[in-house]
Amino acid sequence: MNEPNISKKLMGKAGRILSRRAHSRGELRRKLARYAEADLVEPVLDRLQELELLNDADYAYNFALCRMKQDGWGPLKVLHSLRRQEIASALAEEVIGRVQSEAGTLDLLQEYLRRHCRKTGFPQDRKGLQRLVSHLRRRGFPEESVFTALRQLKRAAPWQLFDTGE
Repeated sequence: MNEPNISKKLMGKAGRILSRRAHSRGELRRKLARYAEADLVEPVLDRLQELELLNDADYAYNFALCRMKQDGWGPLKVLHSLRRQEIASALAEEVIGRVQSEAGTLDLLQEYLRRHCRKTGFPQDRKGLQRLVSHLRRRGFPEESVFTALRQLKRAAPWQLFDTGE
């Protein structure tokens, strides 16, 4: 098979992949590598970028915004996920900073806490607070933001027990 024919088929395959959901350039490269060599995939990716069908900056921003606002992910978890999707670290950090400045890191965390505590109730003892702090850290929120948000959200009585270790 000649190269223009393979390129045309790759472009069609890329179109079908992108019609399902947006992808980063790295993700799409990995998916198209199953069908052709890397030297044939790169021109297709370049053409998709020219046509503005592939844009890592827009993809990363939309991904971070959705995960942080709707899914309650913290900035660390979003950063890790963007890196796995082969978004450049500098771009990922820039996008997360942009989302945080627009929405407010503490506001995002407090909104997630309200939703979470609506289902499970706010912990009333030290052990419950420790579990909640661990849960929030696993979701990618920095520890200092977690403590600030929890102190602002609820009364100080459980915090005195947590802080003193009683």
